[in-house]
Amino acid sequence: MHDQKAKSDLQQGGRRAVDISDLQTGDANAGQAFFNGAGGCARCHSPSADLADVAVRLKGLELLQRMLYPNNRGGGAASTPIKAVVTLPSGETLTGRLAYRDEFTIAVKNADGWYRSWRTSDVKFTIDDPLEAHAALLPKYTDTDMHNVLAYLQTLRQEVKK
Repeated sequence: MHDQKAKSDLQQGGRRAVDISDLQTGDANAGQAFFNGAGGCARCHSPSADLADVAVRLKGLELLQRMLYPNNRGGGAASTPIKAVVTLPSGETLTGRLAYRDEFTIAVKNADGWYRSWRTSDVKFTIDDPLEAHAALLPKYTDTDMHNVLAYLQTLRQEVKK
Protein backbone atom coordinates (compact mmCIF):
# COMPACT_ATOMS: atom_id res chain seq x y z
CA MET A 1 0.00 0.00 0.00
CA HIS A 2 2.81 2.43 0.84
CA ASP A 3 4.45 1.75 -2.54
CA GLN A 4 1.23 2.65 -4.36
CA LYS A 5 0.89 5.88 -2.36
CA ALA A 6 4.50 6.81 -3.11
CA LYS A 7 3.92 6.23 -6.86
CA SER A 8 0.73 8.29 -6.74
CA ASP A 9 2.48 11.18 -4.97
CA LEU A 10 5.08 11.36 -7.76
CA GLN A 11 2.43 12.06 -10.40
CA GLN A 12 1.33 15.64 -11.08
CA GLY A 13 -2.15 17.09 -11.16
CA GLY A 14 -5.44 16.48 -9.44
CA ARG A 15 -6.42 13.64 -11.78
CA ARG A 16 -3.35 11.49 -11.49
CA ALA A 17 -4.56 8.43 -13.37
CA VAL A 18 -5.50 9.99 -16.71
CA ASP A 19 -3.96 7.97 -19.49
CA ILE A 20 -3.43 9.52 -22.92
CA SER A 21 -5.77 6.91 -24.39
CA ASP A 22 -8.54 8.19 -22.07
CA LEU A 23 -8.39 11.50 -23.92
CA GLN A 24 -8.22 10.14 -27.46
CA THR A 25 -11.94 10.07 -28.10
CA GLY A 26 -12.19 12.95 -30.56
CA ASP A 27 -12.35 13.25 -34.32
CA ALA A 28 -9.28 15.08 -35.71
CA ASN A 29 -11.12 16.20 -38.86
CA ALA A 30 -13.94 17.73 -36.81
CA GLY A 31 -11.30 19.32 -34.56
CA GLN A 32 -9.57 20.87 -37.57
CA ALA A 33 -12.92 22.23 -38.80
CA PHE A 34 -13.59 23.78 -35.35
CA PHE A 35 -10.01 25.16 -35.23
CA ASN A 36 -10.42 26.86 -38.62
CA GLY A 37 -14.09 27.78 -38.19
CA ALA A 38 -16.33 28.25 -35.16
CA GLY A 39 -13.49 28.15 -32.62
CA GLY A 40 -11.60 30.95 -34.34
CA CYS A 41 -8.26 29.38 -33.35
CA ALA A 42 -6.70 30.02 -36.77
CA ARG A 43 -7.00 33.79 -36.22
CA CYS A 44 -4.07 33.58 -33.77
CA HIS A 45 -2.50 30.15 -34.28
CA SER A 46 -0.98 28.29 -37.21
CA PRO A 47 -0.52 24.52 -37.51
CA SER A 48 2.64 25.19 -39.54
CA ALA A 49 4.16 27.75 -37.14
CA ASP A 50 3.47 28.10 -33.39
CA LEU A 51 1.60 24.78 -33.18
CA ALA A 52 3.66 22.80 -35.71
CA ASP A 53 5.21 20.52 -33.09
CA VAL A 54 2.72 20.94 -30.25
CA ALA A 55 2.05 17.18 -30.10
CA VAL A 56 5.78 16.56 -29.68
CA ARG A 57 6.14 19.15 -26.90
CA LEU A 58 2.93 18.40 -25.00
CA LYS A 59 1.14 15.11 -24.54
CA GLY A 60 -2.22 13.97 -23.22
CA LEU A 61 -3.65 15.83 -20.25
CA GLU A 62 -0.91 18.48 -20.39
CA LEU A 63 -1.87 19.34 -23.98
CA LEU A 64 -5.56 19.54 -23.06
CA GLN A 65 -4.82 21.74 -20.05
CA ARG A 66 -2.64 24.12 -22.08
CA MET A 67 -5.30 24.30 -24.79
CA LEU A 68 -7.96 25.30 -22.27
CA TYR A 69 -5.81 27.33 -19.85
CA PRO A 70 -2.70 28.46 -21.77
CA ASN A 71 -1.50 30.86 -19.09
CA ASN A 72 -1.88 28.47 -16.16
CA ARG A 73 1.64 27.15 -15.70
CA GLY A 74 1.67 26.29 -12.05
CA GLY A 75 -0.28 29.28 -10.79
CA GLY A 76 2.51 31.78 -11.34
CA ALA A 77 2.34 35.17 -12.96
CA ALA A 78 1.09 35.57 -16.49
CA SER A 79 3.76 34.75 -19.05
CA THR A 80 2.44 37.41 -21.42
CA PRO A 81 1.94 40.86 -19.87
CA ILE A 82 -1.59 42.15 -20.33
CA LYS A 83 -1.79 45.77 -21.48
CA ALA A 84 -4.46 48.10 -20.12
CA VAL A 85 -5.40 51.62 -21.14
CA VAL A 86 -7.34 53.62 -18.55
CA THR A 87 -9.16 56.82 -19.51
CA LEU A 88 -9.82 59.17 -16.62
CA PRO A 89 -12.91 61.43 -16.45
CA SER A 90 -10.62 64.33 -17.47
CA GLY A 91 -9.82 62.52 -20.74
CA GLU A 92 -6.24 61.76 -19.69
CA THR A 93 -5.17 58.23 -20.62
CA LEU A 94 -2.74 56.04 -18.75
CA THR A 95 -1.24 52.89 -20.23
CA GLY A 96 0.48 50.10 -18.40
CA ARG A 97 0.58 46.45 -17.46
CA LEU A 98 -2.65 45.21 -15.92
CA ALA A 99 -1.81 44.65 -12.26
CA TYR A 100 -5.28 43.87 -10.89
CA ARG A 101 -8.86 43.70 -12.05
CA ASP A 102 -12.15 42.65 -10.58
CA GLU A 103 -15.65 44.00 -11.11
CA PHE A 104 -14.98 46.99 -8.80
CA THR A 105 -11.31 47.88 -9.31
CA ILE A 106 -8.76 48.16 -12.07
CA ALA A 107 -5.07 48.76 -11.45
CA VAL A 108 -2.11 49.23 -13.76
CA LYS A 109 1.61 49.45 -13.27
CA ASN A 110 3.25 51.89 -15.68
CA ALA A 111 6.67 51.65 -17.32
CA ASP A 112 8.25 53.49 -14.37
CA GLY A 113 6.84 50.92 -11.94
CA TRP A 114 4.13 53.14 -10.45
CA TYR A 115 1.00 51.28 -9.34
CA ARG A 116 -2.29 53.14 -9.79
CA SER A 117 -5.80 51.91 -9.15
CA TRP A 118 -9.31 53.23 -9.78
CA ARG A 119 -12.90 52.21 -9.21
CA THR A 120 -14.14 50.73 -12.48
CA SER A 121 -17.26 52.90 -12.22
CA ASP A 122 -15.09 56.06 -12.32
CA VAL A 123 -13.02 55.33 -15.45
CA LYS A 124 -13.22 53.79 -18.89
CA PHE A 125 -10.70 51.10 -19.74
CA THR A 126 -9.67 48.66 -22.42
CA ILE A 127 -7.66 45.53 -21.86
CA ASP A 128 -5.53 43.88 -24.53
CA ASP A 129 -5.18 40.27 -23.40
CA PRO A 130 -3.81 38.00 -26.13
CA LEU A 131 -5.30 34.99 -24.33
CA GLU A 132 -8.83 36.39 -24.00
CA ALA A 133 -10.07 34.21 -26.86
CA HIS A 134 -9.19 31.08 -24.85
CA ALA A 135 -11.18 32.35 -21.86
CA ALA A 136 -14.12 33.32 -24.08
CA LEU A 137 -14.27 29.78 -25.53
CA LEU A 138 -14.49 28.01 -22.16
CA PRO A 139 -18.25 28.42 -21.65
CA LYS A 140 -18.90 27.64 -25.33
CA TYR A 141 -16.88 24.43 -25.72
CA THR A 142 -18.78 21.17 -25.58
CA ASP A 143 -16.95 18.07 -24.39
CA THR A 144 -17.05 16.86 -27.98
CA ASP A 145 -15.47 20.11 -29.24
CA MET A 146 -12.66 19.85 -26.68
CA HIS A 147 -11.86 16.25 -27.56
CA ASN A 148 -12.07 16.94 -31.30
CA VAL A 149 -9.66 19.89 -31.09
CA LEU A 150 -7.36 17.84 -28.87
CA ALA A 151 -7.40 15.03 -31.46
CA TYR A 152 -6.49 17.56 -34.15
CA LEU A 153 -3.67 19.06 -32.07
CA GLN A 154 -2.29 15.57 -31.47
CA THR A 155 -1.72 15.28 -35.23
CA LEU A 156 0.62 18.31 -35.26
CA ARG A 157 4.02 16.68 -34.97
CA GLN A 158 6.12 18.57 -37.54
CA GLU A 159 9.60 19.33 -36.25
CA VAL A 160 10.26 23.08 -36.22
CA LYS A 161 13.74 24.21 -37.22
CA LYS A 162 15.08 26.62 -34.63
